[in-house]
Amino acid sequence: MRPRSFLFLKKKLYLLSQTCDVLPLKDLIKRAFGKDMFLIPSQVSVQGAVESTIPGRIDGNIRGDVRTEGMLVIGKSANIRGNIYATDLVTYGKVYGDIIVSNKAVISNKAYVKGDVTALVLEVEQDAVIEGAIRKHPTEADNIVPPPVEEDIEKPQPAEDEEQASSWF
Repeated sequence: MRPRSFLFLKKKLYLLSQTCDVLPLKDLIKRAFGKDMFLIPSQVSVQGAVESTIPGRIDGNIRGDVRTEGMLVIGKSANIRGNIYATDLVTYGKVYGDIIVSNKAVISNKAYVKGDVTALVLEVEQDAVIEGAIRKHPTEADNIVPPPVEEDIEKPQPAEDEEQASSWF
């Protein structure tokens, strides 16, 4: 059963749609009510991979990789043991695995990450813990050309009549 406030909003939205375009308003309401988003609550444990084509939030325990398109929020009670692949990420919980984000990753001050973090943009708040390497997005790293190696410059040889240093061993 839907709450009364939702029915009221739906009725007002219908009346409003008769007079103007309400698609932006519909999107705003969907985001407010969490439609088109998955949620794994703190009472749920998942054994295995989680794959999603929509954004979502994880507050529970997961033993396996997490793949999602769009924003992924990891709540403060979440505990993930596996790699995370997302477009955008905000984490407040514990992650034991690598994080690969194609856009922006935010590691909050309550977060603990034991693994490498790879992202195009990375924001790390004070008191956040990352035990691993931090890398810029890998596709940009592949395009970087190393600087040319200079030829070895010949060093002047000591003259034959100069005393050569001898070793004690």
